[in-house]
Amino acid sequence: MPNIKSIKCKAFAKINLFLNVFDKTKDNLHNLNSLVCFISLYDEISISENKEFSLKVKGPFKNFITDKNIIKKTVRSYSKFLNIKTKYKIILNKKIPVSAGLGGGSADAAAVLKGLNNLNNKKIKQKDLFNIAMKIGSDVPACLYNKNVFFSGYGQILSKAPKLPTFFALLINPGKELSTKNIFNMYKKKNSKKINNNFKNDKFFFWVKKQNNDLQEYSQKILPEIKQMLNFLNRSQNCLVSRMTGSGPTVFGIFKKKIDAKKINILLKKKHPHWWSEVYAIKT
Repeated sequence: MPNIKSIKCKAFAKINLFLNVFDKTKDNLHNLNSLVCFISLYDEISISENKEFSLKVKGPFKNFITDKNIIKKTVRSYSKFLNIKTKYKIILNKKIPVSAGLGGGSADAAAVLKGLNNLNNKKIKQKDLFNIAMKIGSDVPACLYNKNVFFSGYGQILSKAPKLPTFFALLINPGKELSTKNIFNMYKKKNSKKINNNFKNDKFFFWVKKQNNDLQEYSQKILPEIKQMLNFLNRSQNCLVSRMTGSGPTVFGIFKKKIDAKKINILLKKKHPHWWSEVYAIKT
C-alpha cells in the first residue's frame, strides 16, 4: 500500500435524544445512558505530514478554540502509542458550535484518530483505537463509531441502535458556552430508572418523547435561555419532540418533514436573530 501524505476528514456533530445520569464510577465519572444520533453538521479537518506539529483553525467558530484543545491531546496520544513524533499539519474548519452539547470536540478527536491511522497505514487496530479514544474523552468512542448508538457506562459501552426513521432536527443555540464539568458538578439527583432501549420503528417518536435529559434542569439554572428556546419549540407546529442535547446549551426540535423545520427556523430567526439555528438531517 502506498504511503498517504495527506488526508481530509469530516467530524460529525451528535445529539443526545435522551440522557440519563446515574451514580459515579470508581473513577469519579458518572454512569450514563443515552441514544446518540449523528447529524449532517460537521467540522472539516485536513491532516498532512509536516516538519513539525501545527494547528490552524478557521471557520465560524474559530475564535472559541483555545491553545489547550482536544486535537493536540489526540495527536499526542496517538503518537505516544506508536512511539512516533508528532509531525503533522492540521487545518480545522470549525463549523460546529463549541461547548454546546453537540460533541464537536469529541467528533474532531475521533476524526483525527481515524485520519492519523489512515496516514500511518492503519498501524493501530480498531480495538486499540477505541481504547485511546476512551482516554481522550467520554464521547470520543461513540464519535469514533460514528453511527447512531446507545452508550452507557461513562461512554465506553456501545450498543448498536436499531434503524431510525427519517427525521430532521432544528438546532438552536443562544450563542453562549456552557461547561460540561460545571453542570455535572451541580448534578445531585441519582437516577435509578432504567430505560428500555427497545422500540418499534413506527412508535419511535412516541418512545423518544417519553424520555428526558437529566441535566436539563441544571443547565437551565445557569442559562435561562434554554427554557426560552424549548418553550419556542414546544409552541411550534409539527414539532414532535423538543429537548436539550448533552449538557447544553443547544436544544433541538424533531420534525418529520424538512420543510416544516425550515418554516419554524425562519420564524425563529425573525423573533430571535441573535440565536444560532439551523436544520439538519439525521444520519439513519
